[in-house]
Amino acid sequence: MIGFGARIFLSHLAACCVALLTLAAAPPGAAGAGLAVGAGLAASALLGWLAARRHARFVRQCAAVLQAVGDGDHGRRLWPEPGQALEELAQGVNAMADGIEGQIRALEAEKLRMETILDGMREGLMVLGADGRILLANKALEALFPQAAGAVGKRPIEVLACPELQTAADTVLHWKDPERPAVVSVQIEPGQERFLDVSLVRPSPPQAGLGAVLVFHDLTEFKRLDKVRRDFVANVSHELRTPLTSIKGYAETLMAEKPFREGQPRRFLDVILKNANHMSRMVDELLGLARIENDRQPAVKSPVRASDCLRAALRECAALSAERRVAVESLLPPDGPVVLADAGRLTQVLRNLVENALKYGPEGSAVTVSHHPGDTGVIFRVEDDGPGVPEAERLRVFERFYRVDRPRNKGEGGTGLGLAIAKHIVERHGGRIWAEQARPPRTGAAFCFSLPEAP
Repeated sequence: MIGFGARIFLSHLAACCVALLTLAAAPPGAAGAGLAVGAGLAASALLGWLAARRHARFVRQCAAVLQAVGDGDHGRRLWPEPGQALEELAQGVNAMADGIEGQIRALEAEKLRMETILDGMREGLMVLGADGRILLANKALEALFPQAAGAVGKRPIEVLACPELQTAADTVLHWKDPERPAVVSVQIEPGQERFLDVSLVRPSPPQAGLGAVLVFHDLTEFKRLDKVRRDFVANVSHELRTPLTSIKGYAETLMAEKPFREGQPRRFLDVILKNANHMSRMVDELLGLARIENDRQPAVKSPVRASDCLRAALRECAALSAERRVAVESLLPPDGPVVLADAGRLTQVLRNLVENALKYGPEGSAVTVSHHPGDTGVIFRVEDDGPGVPEAERLRVFERFYRVDRPRNKGEGGTGLGLAIAKHIVERHGGRIWAEQARPPRTGAAFCFSLPEAP
């Protein structure tokens, strides 16, 4: 098959040949020879014009198809034209359109899958661009905040009047290390009785146009149930206080009477009084824990000399130390360290940790209280010679009523609330508390907590 350009050339050549043959066949001087030449040249011009017109029409069709595909009409195609060159060009344009249509369909299917996944999430999702403006908000977020339906193009604070969230978003967006993912978590209360935990993540490595992903976890029901639990514990503790006081009072009165001062009645009364005292301590600690949990105000902090708080705590632990025959060694200097804390609460934390160490330390052992500077303030350590805390249980020991190795220690006499109370107090002061292995010369557990140092 010959090409389009070759066909035009051959058409012109054929017309010229016809004209020349006509001229050669005419008698000399014949008037018709000139007419024949003119007719041949006219035929050549006509064929050239028809071929050029057909070529221009094909080019316009090709341009129209390309324009339509570019505008989104991916179904437009070129009809193949006779001739190798035009047919190959039409096939190339159609193949390109087929490829674009396939890619568009794949992208649309992927977008549909992604939208289905995002709309099926229970958590609210917000995606920010590199400029800090919202690119996407899923249906779960719109259910939490109806104003998020038109949030695209706005900043988070324009949708949720929550400065904490905007501050956290700015922190993530301006993260200094682009190769390390930025992860920030913040709890917000955008409305009355509405509690949310928001996780903000900046992708690593950075992606063009993508600034941060925010996931909203609705904690409202969890907080409500937690409040119900705290109220129940507080109410039950209040109700138990009165009968326990009566039991203790009657037991102490009977023990003072002559018939109950010795023998089996005395042993019975000792058991009653011991258990009543244990339950009273538990009720007091439950009430104390409930007060700490229900107090939403930040802790009142002032410069406090930790050594003074430790001396007060050791005075309260003196009887238990003598009973267990476990010595307590303080390595805190008399004039320090000075931390930002509530003196009464710091004394309570130290007392709870020292009491815990005394209960688990063997007879004749020792408990050491020390401190050292840390990255976020002052770190205090209470170490003992007890059995220690297995690594797998070092987080759970701060839960209410959780005890390591229950069968062996169920007679130690603790309420199981001391470490939980200490954890709440330390965290309300902006510190943290944890358990680890003690350092020599101690061989048991070390309970450590940090507090901000006073300026």
